Amino acid sequence: MRIRIPEEIREARRVMRQRDQIPQSAQMEAERIVQQAQEQAEQMIRDEEIVKQAEAHALQLVEEAEERTDASREEMDLYALSMLRDLESRLESHLTSIRRGVAALDQSDAEPVEFDEEPA
Repeated sequence: MRIRIPEEIREARRVMRQRDQIPQSAQMEAERIVQQAQEQAEQMIRDEEIVKQAEAHALQLVEEAEERTDASREEMDLYALSMLRDLESRLESHLTSIRRGVAALDQSDAEPVEFDEEPA
């Protein structure tokens, strides 16, 4: 029995130490969980800020692309207008030449044209 009593006392002391360690361990685990949650929250805030910055940058890129597109469209319209005016001028010149030719032929209809016939 004497042997059992000291062993039981040792066991009781061990249980008491463990009992004291359990709240400490639980407190440490709780602190670790809180710290981890804070870190995750901070990361989410940083991620959200990165997303906001990316969205703002994307919006800026779209606006710049639209501005460049509008400018290019205006340049192309001016070029097309210039080319059409040049074509119009050339066609008017050709039309004038055609009208002169038609007028000349109309005047010559009044005068009979004789062709030399060659025997076949």
